[in-house]
Order: sequence, then structure tokens, then C-alpha cells
Amino acid sequence: MAAGRRAERQRSAPARRPAWPGDAVSGFEAISPAPDGFVLRLGPDERTVVVRLLDELRALLAGDEESAAAASALVRLFPVVHPHDPEGEAEYQRLMRDELLASRIAAIDVVTGVLTADGAASTPVVTLSEEQLLTFLQAVNGVRLVLGTVLDVSEDETAADLTGALAPEYHVYAYLSWLLDSAVDALSR
Repeated sequence: MAAGRRAERQRSAPARRPAWPGDAVSGFEAISPAPDGFVLRLGPDERTVVVRLLDELRALLAGDEESAAAASALVRLFPVVHPHDPEGEAEYQRLMRDELLASRIAAIDVVTGVLTADGAASTPVVTLSEEQLLTFLQAVNGVRLVLGTVLDVSEDETAADLTGALAPEYHVYAYLSWLLDSAVDALSR
């Protein structure tokens, strides 16, 4: 009888949000300090996702998709620094945009190189120098910023609809946020 009621409650219970990274394993860290740098723990599937996302960002930055949607997705990567001075803003973008673009593409190249290096795929653990970890932060944060723009995530937002049509994108956004949080935590120790 009790088993029947439990099964009935499970069938009628509202859908719970899917698990977020770190829910299942309390205290799990994707990145932690080590004597010779920082240890990055990504399984093959996670590595594949991160590399694919970085490749997609590289394509956006390279202008492979020249559309209004692609341009608007990149807006957080090239923020307006002179909002009340259009001429000053145009000059800033003229002087700095190529350098910012080159820096972002170089970071993507370093991170994808580390994650796809010979032997890297056979182990879930990669040791990064501090410089490589900072580059990882820059590249992954670039993806997160673009995805946040596409999802219209704001600083005030605390919860997302994890059951709607964009649920997979919100999960990726949460995963990238968790990776970045783990990196920042490791750097601060």
C-alpha cells in the first residue's frame, strides 16, 4: 500500500529542476591548486563540449556568421566604454577592437590546444600553469558572455526556466558559470 502511494506521488509530483553541476558530488571541484600549477578535471564529454563551444565562439569572432544576430550576440565581448560620446566610442573601437579580437582568438587557441593535445583526451586531469588558467578563464568567460546575451541573462536574474525550450542552453550556461567559479576559487587559494 505504501509503495502504491509513493508511486502515485511520484507520478503527480511537479517536475523538479534538472541537476546542476556540483549537485551530485558535494565539494567537487573542476579546478584546484596543485604544487606545479592547477589541476583541471574534465571528462571526455565535458572536454568535447568546451572545445566545441570555443570553436563556435571562434567562428563568431572570425565573422563566419555575418548577421545582426551574430553581431548582437557579441555585444558583451566588446562593451561600449563611451556611451555618451559616439565619436569617442567609434575611436575607441577603431583602436582597440582588433586587439581585443586577437586576444580572444589567441585565448581560444591556447585552451583548445591544451584540451586536445596528444594524450590529453586519455586522462580526465590536465595540469595548467597560472597563465594557462587565466587564459582558460578568458576563453570560457567569452563563451558564457555570448550565451548569456543570447539567453538575455541579466545580473539581477537568480533562476532560469530549466524546463522550457531553452533548458539545454541554460544548463550549459550554468555549467560554464560553475567552471569559472571553480577557477576563480582555485586562483584565490
